[in-house]
Amino acid sequence: MKRKFSVTGMMCAACAAGIERAVKKLDGVESCEVSLMGESMEVVFDAAKVSPEQIKAAVDGLGYRAYDYGKIPEKKKHELTLLVRFLVSLVLLVPLMYFTMGGMVGIPTPHGWLNYGFQIGLTTIILAVNYKFFTSGVRAVFHGAPNMDTLIALGSATSYLYSLVVLILHEAGAMGEMADMGGMEGPALFFESAAMIVTLVCLGKFLEDKSKKRTGRELEKLTRLAPETVRIVRDGTECEVPMSEVEVSDIVIVKQGERVAVDGEVLEGHAFADESALTGESLPVELSEGSRVKSSSLITDGFLKIRAEKVGEDTMLAGIVRMVREAGTSKAPIQKLADKIAAVFVPAVTIIAIVTFIIWISVTGDAAKAVNYGVCVLVISCPCALGLATPVAIMAATGRGARMGILFKNAEALQKSAKISHVFLDKTATVTEGRPQVVYFSGDEIAKKVAYGVEKKLNHPLAQCIVEFCGEGFEADEVQFVVRRGAVAHVNGKTYLLGNEALMAENKISLGKWQETFETLTAEGKTVLFLADMGGVFAVFGLADTLKADSKSAIGELRALGCTPVMLTGDNSAVAKHIAAEAGFADGCVFAELLPAQKLHEVQKKRQENEQARSQKGKFQREKATCGYVAMAGDGINDAPALKEADVGIAMGNGTDVAIETADAVLIGGEISALPKAIRLAKKTMRIIKQNLFWAFFYNCVGIPVAAGAFAALGFALAPWMAAAAMSLSSLFVTCNALRLTLGGTKNSKNAKRSTNSKS
Repeated sequence: MKRKFSVTGMMCAACAAGIERAVKKLDGVESCEVSLMGESMEVVFDAAKVSPEQIKAAVDGLGYRAYDYGKIPEKKKHELTLLVRFLVSLVLLVPLMYFTMGGMVGIPTPHGWLNYGFQIGLTTIILAVNYKFFTSGVRAVFHGAPNMDTLIALGSATSYLYSLVVLILHEAGAMGEMADMGGMEGPALFFESAAMIVTLVCLGKFLEDKSKKRTGRELEKLTRLAPETVRIVRDGTECEVPMSEVEVSDIVIVKQGERVAVDGEVLEGHAFADESALTGESLPVELSEGSRVKSSSLITDGFLKIRAEKVGEDTMLAGIVRMVREAGTSKAPIQKLADKIAAVFVPAVTIIAIVTFIIWISVTGDAAKAVNYGVCVLVISCPCALGLATPVAIMAATGRGARMGILFKNAEALQKSAKISHVFLDKTATVTEGRPQVVYFSGDEIAKKVAYGVEKKLNHPLAQCIVEFCGEGFEADEVQFVVRRGAVAHVNGKTYLLGNEALMAENKISLGKWQETFETLTAEGKTVLFLADMGGVFAVFGLADTLKADSKSAIGELRALGCTPVMLTGDNSAVAKHIAAEAGFADGCVFAELLPAQKLHEVQKKRQENEQARSQKGKFQREKATCGYVAMAGDGINDAPALKEADVGIAMGNGTDVAIETADAVLIGGEISALPKAIRLAKKTMRIIKQNLFWAFFYNCVGIPVAAGAFAALGFALAPWMAAAAMSLSSLFVTCNALRLTLGGTKNSKNAKRSTNSKS
């Protein structure tokens, strides 16, 4: 059984690692994965051996809180508490600094126990205000899962208790006089360090929480797109009801300026809808009777009556929000190393701090200095930066992608998309529009009117194509459809034939002067239909599935990104070659007349070649290799096997449900121009993740030796409060760096959209 829970109270990757270890120890638990950013936990367990309540109890026992997924308490209270704690601590810290540091800068201060009393009292209150650091840190130690709070609690408590003991011993005469840092007579105390550590960390956690919240802001924008109330027609009466009361088959009325609340079919009306919230495309879509409409679409002009087919959690918007949330909380492969280090980080740092204290006390005999460096090591270490480096960027990227019309289903797909070397593209409805259009016509207006009449009463796709092209015409009688040939009808009392060359041959009608036109159009992969009467052919239509407006620019962008586009199609070679040449595919990158199994084979073959090439290189070379991952983009049922086999399967949002379910990513608007945007977003995300990981490792590798006094001989050393500030800034830097993903689009995305719009 698989179950997801919401978890609150986690502060760093060590918290998540501790929860995972504790839950995995339960009998019957097969696996446990905790997401720090998503505040969630996914557990696979045997329900006969362990219950969800026992799993939640194990988490609660560590000092965190586990809930059924989605039932997490409101966060504002937590943020307010952090802010209040910081403000109270700051107000008390100012007079404390006066009593501890005033004498150093020549400000008159009380002496003796009056001064010490204020220091002890103010520090005690500040520590009491921030008691949660201590309760969380101590509880985590007792449960074998020390976390960042453990380091903070240990550092501030050591400073406080050391100062208290030294002061008591000094005043009792058990110790000799010690010169403090200001040169004043009296013992070297660290009360201000103990107070400043928790104050600065509290500020850092508040700012970090606010920054992390911004990473989910794109997702919040999506959830707010659904209207709270909906106007419907029931029993012939128009009424307004809450969104939750709308049912399938209800007739929904949407007017100008309102958002559509359901997925459904337009029954009546005409309107233009802005679907950019879902597809990322700014051009409005024209809707009329029979059109499909998506939830969250904004009606910019017009009026619609819609039959609701999907409501609530079944709508496309709800599905997107659900998948984006799951993708944002999933773990990318690159995160595994950071998780392993975070799991042992706190115990390792604690040992380093103890060793630092022992070395300094042994070498110098100065207990104050030894405590100073030991506390600095505890406080400067930052498992937060390490744990947040990847998940905060993943959540920001998936949210941003959703706003661009790009839906990554998991973090692994996002990571692999950054290193795609080959993109296999289905032709029909991916590179092309997926429906035939008249691209060539030779004849007069009378011919158009006759053709309209012949095809008007037929449901064949080619017939509908000609009707749309001709626009209007005569009425036809006795229309007869001839399978695989065309149609015969009477218009104004005269017999006409509209069909292919086989229909003409069967009726002994010569192509005559149209023979050369027929051969030319056929060579270009077009379907040729002739309009004739018994006297001969007098008009020719050339039909073809045309290239999407953005396909050529998208293929060019893929090349610029270092990807090799390859077309796979079941269509004939002539059609495939013509489309490929028009779109800009390179020679040798077109495979035609393929069955679904053959499409699968081509993807498997290239994937195996790339895997073999990567395995022959060293680890560093493998990262830089051009033989990266294989992507497959398609929309149909016949593409599903290849989508599943590819390293990254990419479905067009207007495709079949099977393709969308099978794929790792979805281009919601069905536009191929979103594909290079997706790759560009993935590349930017991975750059930021690598920057974050580098910073987290670099910060800790450099910060810990500096805090331990490795450069003290050069006159460069830290006080505990400086270490606390550095620790808070470290995790804040990682979070803010990831927030760059939410600011605007990816490089060239605006230009790409402008190009697409101009072509339209």
